[in-house]
Amino acid sequence: MFRILSLPGGGLRGAFAIEFLAEIEQRLDHAIGEYFDLIAGTSTGSITASALCHGMTAKALEDFYNDYSEQIFRPREPYRPSSALRPIYSLLRSILAGRSSINLDHFFQSRYCPFSLNDALEAGFGDCRLSELSKSRLLVPSVNLSDGKTRVFRTPHLPRRSDSHDWRVVDVIIASAAAPTYFPHKTMPDGKSYVDGGLWANDPGLAAISETVRITEQCRREEDVPFNLSDIWMLSLGTGQSSYSLSPPNADAGMLYWSRHIAEVMSISQVQGTQLPLRFVLESRYRQVDFDLNDPTWTLDNTAATGELFQLGHERASELFSEIRDPYFLEPTTPFVPFNQ
Repeated sequence: MFRILSLPGGGLRGAFAIEFLAEIEQRLDHAIGEYFDLIAGTSTGSITASALCHGMTAKALEDFYNDYSEQIFRPREPYRPSSALRPIYSLLRSILAGRSSINLDHFFQSRYCPFSLNDALEAGFGDCRLSELSKSRLLVPSVNLSDGKTRVFRTPHLPRRSDSHDWRVVDVIIASAAAPTYFPHKTMPDGKSYVDGGLWANDPGLAAISETVRITEQCRREEDVPFNLSDIWMLSLGTGQSSYSLSPPNADAGMLYWSRHIAEVMSISQVQGTQLPLRFVLESRYRQVDFDLNDPTWTLDNTAATGELFQLGHERASELFSEIRDPYFLEPTTPFVPFNQ
């Protein structure tokens, strides 16, 4: 059996998954990360995934959210244009703020400062490198802007050596969580610029299946536990499901109309496009746990909503534990042996 934990992106709505895992963990004899052979996480999910692979408990992750969420999502200082434009800019900003919810600064800089996120992550991970994560295999999607390619960061669980194995876990997380307009891009040790993996794999489930196929094909050492594709089980913990129903005003709806809707349509469609093949391939061996986004205040960056999301995760875990204990949590998995040893 090969068990996968998939943790999608979704900002502070990741609190649901953390509390879900924390409630399950209370009923187990080991840290919850020890029950999975591969943990895949995108954006906020990369924080949870990396922490579990580092040996952190879900309860410690809950404390991390409580301690640092407001620091991470503290608004940046106001944007300062060149001195010649400053009076006009200040007037325009005041007019927009008074008549709408538009913040003019967001057109010129990201909403949040990357240093706050970096400092919070360093408090949890220190100088830990990808190669030092050994509790479970880790998979973290990102986007390489410099080369125009998708990118996957991983622990050294495949034979091929990668320079990224020596990169800091903190930097890898930021590279996966640098959501455009929320945080600036992340420049990594290779000199390339990276942004949020949610642009192509907000739900990393399919990327995890692809990685699992590579593991079966390439890992043939004596210490590698063999398994077949029929042995794969996946538990996916979502960050909220929403729906949409649009009626374009006419056949020629343009930028003004779509600028307000395209991000939502793309996000929901991407998640649906991931879940359909997973259900087809894994059938009953794929279990998705999610919640409806009925409250419009449960945004990616609303720190006031984390308490409600924690409570929701607690309730869902209590409801479902008896159903998902077998096969996901009966016993810890066999630890993998990194290829750098």
